This record gives sequence, structure tokens and C-alpha cells, in this order.
Amino acid sequence: KMLAGEWQGTMALTEPQAGSSLADITTLAEPTDQGYYKIRGQKIFISAGDHDGVDNVVHLMLAKIKGAPAGVRGISLFVVPQKRVENGGLAFNDVNTAGIYHKMGYRGSPITQLSMGENNGCRGWLVGEPHKGLSYMFQMMNEARIDIGSGASAIASAAYYASLEYAQQRPQGRKVTSKDPTQPQIPIIQHADIRRMLLFQRAVVEGSLALVLQCSKYSDMERTLSGEEKEKATLLLDLLTPVAKTYPSEMGILSISAGMQCLGGYGYCDEFPLELYYRDARIHPIHEGTTGIQGITLLGRNVTMKNGAAFKLFLTEVQAAIKQAEEFAELKPCAQDLKEGVDRLTKVTLHLIGVAQSKGPEIFLADATLYLEFFGIISIAWQWLLQAVTAQKALNQGLSGSEADFYHGKIHTFRYFFKYELPKIEGLAKRLTDADGLTVDMKESFFAD
Repeated sequence: KMLAGEWQGTMALTEPQAGSSLADITTLAEPTDQGYYKIRGQKIFISAGDHDGVDNVVHLMLAKIKGAPAGVRGISLFVVPQKRVENGGLAFNDVNTAGIYHKMGYRGSPITQLSMGENNGCRGWLVGEPHKGLSYMFQMMNEARIDIGSGASAIASAAYYASLEYAQQRPQGRKVTSKDPTQPQIPIIQHADIRRMLLFQRAVVEGSLALVLQCSKYSDMERTLSGEEKEKATLLLDLLTPVAKTYPSEMGILSISAGMQCLGGYGYCDEFPLELYYRDARIHPIHEGTTGIQGITLLGRNVTMKNGAAFKLFLTEVQAAIKQAEEFAELKPCAQDLKEGVDRLTKVTLHLIGVAQSKGPEIFLADATLYLEFFGIISIAWQWLLQAVTAQKALNQGLSGSEADFYHGKIHTFRYFFKYELPKIEGLAKRLTDADGLTVDMKESFFAD
């Protein structure tokens, strides 16, 4: 039924009092002697939690078995269908839609509030072992986070191509070197500032997509390889998942905003799709783990796990790309820039680990989001360097015409990223190595405006 598209699944985690803090969920599962559990509680922000496009919605739901340990150690995973199979048909399973959220974007997918067990008739079936639900759920969650990065890249890509088409067709003004008002207006793509915004979009979109595909490659390797190679792929995938989710999500919004700017007033109007893309994209840094949570995951767990094994593997991957690029005179300066950036990332990481030991976890993680931003820029620079190596190899074969233009476009976008985006790590490094606890020391009472 699921594979045929007749039924659909959801992930039901969030509750009114428990968003990112899943330790605080209160949905209760009471065992029975009939092989199922009675479920009672509420869930919110459940994507596609109820609609008439399918015959049944099956929820993978986090709940705590009665008497379970407190916190995340007591969380179990259950299959809770909206309708349960009974007597050869479907019977209502006491899963009620208590509300529909009115959203800024993604309006094609209803986001619901669910109430289970109002009439003591909601049945759920345990998945796996009791109290291991969070680890099971995060197997899906991490895949979903890569999917979010992919979706964010896709929407930003659509916005880029829409703004590119507009810029090629919209006549406005003349070159700054032209003083003759009788000359015809030029397409706005001939203005340097428009090209800058288009280059920014392309750098974000194609860099993001490359990182998502890199993570997908590691996922394939994890599933098909064995032994040490499998472990390496797993470590790299775990390390980069927060980055592959966050960079396309956060930077995709800025990319679409640049696309709207290319259209001027029309970008703000619904005659063109940019405003829709912007509204739809805004959810990506929020759902499936907010940017703040991704930063804490990256710095607080992934970078330090197994004595930094994943981080060291990442450095090895980037250094291998740098070595490839150094073989080409045209790429060597940018390869050196990334080498310096990697050195800076390493120093910042070691500094922050020292902060954790000397000043404790609160100050250590206070700027985890900035660390994630830093890591993201380095990761996308790595991906652009790999693309540049391929493009330069192709150009060295003496290509011409549209094929040469394609690869020259890649090289120009690569250079844009290294000249405009990579330097941003300098400010981030300065902030991250000055662990003065400013945000920690800002008392709530100081916000009394």
C-alpha cells in the first residue's frame, strides 16, 4: 500500500512542549496483552498528517512506554496508523486532526496537529526494542536532513534560472561607459551588479548540490562497502549531514533573495515565482532539526566523536582535492587559499575543544551556529575546487563554442566563490577564537526594552 502510493507515512515527533527537546515528550504508550499499545497524547507540526490524497496515513511516532526511564532513554518508536486494518477493512484508530496550521509557504502540504486516544481507542505497535526509539528515528531523520538539503538546493536552483531568464530579457539602462541616451537600453544581465547576484546564486546552488551529492555518495558507499571503507563512509556522512542540511537551507534563502533583487519590484509580486520560492524555502532551516540544533550536533558531537576521527577524514578528503588542483597553474592560487582556510578551521576547532575543557560546554557551544557556517563555507569551497579541476581538465583539451562556455562558466563561478565567499571565514574565525561568553552573559533582564 505504501509503495503503491495508496497509503503514506509521516514522522511524528514534535509536541506542544517538546520541539527540539525530545526528552520532554509526554505521549504515553500503555502495553496491552493483545500485542499492541494504547497511545495517548498530542503531536504538532506533522507534515501531511491528514489529507484526502491517500486512503490512510501511517505515523511513525515517538512515545514513552508507561514506567519508562526519564529523558531520551525512555523514548520508544511506534507505528500508529490513522486507520487500522480490522476485519479485512480499515477502521478508525482514534487519531484525530485537531488543527491545520496556516503557513507562510509549502501550502501544498498540510501541516497538522494530531490528538491520539481521545476515546481510548488509539492503537500503536512497537518498532524494535523498547526505549531505543530515538536511535531508530534518527536513522530516518539523518536521511531526511540530506533530503532537506536537496530540496533547498532545488528551490534555489529554480529561483536562479527564473532570475537568469528575466535578466537576459529585461532591458533597462545602459552601460556606465555610455553617455548617449539615444542608444537602446541593454539587458540587465550586462550590468556588473546583476552578474554578481547571478554568480552568487549559481555559486550557492551548484555548490550546495555538489555537497548533497557527495553525501549521497557516502551513503551509497556505507551501504555497499564493508570493513574500514564502510566505517570511513559512515563517519564522513555523519560529520557532513548537518552541513549538507544547513548550508543549502540557509544560503538558499539568501540566494533566492538575490534572485528577487534581480527582478526588482516584479520579484516582490506573484506574477513571477520568486516570492513563492522565497516563502517555500524559509522552512528549510527550521524543520528536521533547526540550524541551532545542527550546529550543536556538528560541534558538540560529530567533530569530536571517536577522538576526531571523522574530522580528520574530512581534512584528508579536502587535502586530496587541494593536491589535485595544485597540478593546474590556473587553480593553484585558489587551492592555496583553501589550504589556508583548512588550517584556520583546524586551529579554530582545536581552540574550541580547549574552551570546552577550560570554560565548560555552555561557552563551548554558544557560537556553534557560527562554527557550522564556517564549516559550511569550507565544505562548499572543497566542492567547487573539485568541480574546477574537472572543468580545467576539459578546457585544457581545447574545447570551443558552447561546450567551452559551459566550463568557463564553471571556472568563473568557482573563482567567484573563492573571492567573495571564502574570505568570510576570516571574520568567523576571529569571533570563534574570542570565546568571551558574550551571549551567555547577556541576562534575560537586559532585554527589557
